[in-house]
Amino acid sequence: MTAALLDAEQAVRLAAVIARTELGPWDAHVAAVADASVCPILTLDAGKWRQHSGDLDEPLHIIEIADPG
Repeated sequence: MTAALLDAEQAVRLAAVIARTELGPWDAHVAAVADASVCPILTLDAGKWRQHSGDLDEPLHIIEIADPG
């Protein structure tokens, strides 16, 4: 679930993340929130996020959840 944008500043930040990473709007929103709040992204596919992490000013913190199967 993603949170709504509060103001123009957040919209500009989201647009910048989309432009830098070429992530889709939903994933870019997750990356922008994680970048701004310095919280990790929990994912089943860490490679997808690591690929774009270097495109940001600060690297994203990524935690991969292993498939127990």
